[in-house]
Amino acid sequence: MLAKVLPGPLLGRHRIAFFLRADSNLYGSVGSRNIEFRFYDLLDPIAELVARLQQQQPSLLVAPASMLRLLADLQREGRLSIRPDKLVSVAEVLDPLDQGIIEKAFGQRLHQVYQCTEGFLGATCAHGTLHINEDVVCMQKEYVDREAGKFVPILTDFSRLTQPIVRYRLNDLLTERQEPCPCGSPFLAIERIEGRCDDMFAFPSVSDDRQVLIFPDFITRAIVAAASEVTAYHAVQHAPGEMELALEVDDRHREASQSAILQALRALGERTGSQPPHVAFSAYRHAPGDRKLRRVERRFELEQSGGDHAV
Repeated sequence: MLAKVLPGPLLGRHRIAFFLRADSNLYGSVGSRNIEFRFYDLLDPIAELVARLQQQQPSLLVAPASMLRLLADLQREGRLSIRPDKLVSVAEVLDPLDQGIIEKAFGQRLHQVYQCTEGFLGATCAHGTLHINEDVVCMQKEYVDREAGKFVPILTDFSRLTQPIVRYRLNDLLTERQEPCPCGSPFLAIERIEGRCDDMFAFPSVSDDRQVLIFPDFITRAIVAAASEVTAYHAVQHAPGEMELALEVDDRHREASQSAILQALRALGERTGSQPPHVAFSAYRHAPGDRKLRRVERRFELEQSGGDHAV
């Protein structure tokens, strides 16, 4: 794992800053004579975290996307001054909006690690493409939309000597990359981690009583493409006819942005034959902590029906 993630030679000197919600003896075992490893608790006050970062000046910064976004904002404002050789996003879905802001603030490509309780599943190459570690894990695809390359991964790990992982179905929704990666790796390339299957939105069909399942990236694109002034958002569907959308946007552009997003959601409904829910707008507020940030989130259970279909 270190060989895939470190910004330089495995035997070189590295200073790692690792942000997560809970420490572990596993993380502490990374430290060695050449590797300085420091754990940063997301529940600690941000001023304390910033002071520790300033003192450490990490060469490798690993953190959830929401924390990286907060650090990027502080870096842009001049309240943080670090120059890591590599940035890695973990533990949360990396939204394209956050990725652009983080990369601009630190002046470099943002990498990702795809990991879960079941193991270290993938990491980005030098070109920023996420590749599955098919040398140690077999990932089969349960397609949700074969034409769009969207699938649910089913894992089998042949390297484990204790707890077996055999055809274990995750709840993640991935989009495979259509074009070969320039790095030449034969391992499966992922275009994007969409999030959880549970976060697919459900819009009522306009033609019958079915629910039309909408992929999270459709919601993301409807928001980001429609309103370029929006710098952060959180879309939550509370019920089939009810959606809350928190926006971080300058007050001068708020009304126009909200109008453009509503129009984009109506257009999405027309393309998918569905009726978008009523949208209640609010101001965006988020502080990294003990809860993972999900930019697109569904908070109600779908009724089990053979008529539901995804688009």
